[in-house]
Amino acid sequence: MSKKKEIDFDKELENIARKSNYNIRKSEYAFENQIKKLDKDIDMIAKQKIKDFDKNKELLSEYMSIDYKQDTIDRYREKLKKI
Repeated sequence: MSKKKEIDFDKELENIARKSNYNIRKSEYAFENQIKKLDKDIDMIAKQKIKDFDKNKELLSEYMSIDYKQDTIDRYREKLKKI
C-alpha cells in the first residue's frame, strides 16, 4: 500500500492567494507606470504642437508684412512669362 500524502488545503489556498495578490499588485504598478509615461508623452507632444503653431503663425505674419514694390512684381511676372 502506498501512503497518501495529506494536502493542507488551507495552506495551499493561502500560497495561491499570496502569489495572486503579488501578481495583481505587480500588474497594477506596471499599468500605472505606463499611464504616467503616456501622460508625459502627451504633454510633451501638446507643448511641441503649440510651439509649432506659434512659430507657423509668426511666419505667416512675417510673410504678410513683406512689402513688395510694383516693379518687383512686374519683374517676377516677366520671368514667369519667359518660362
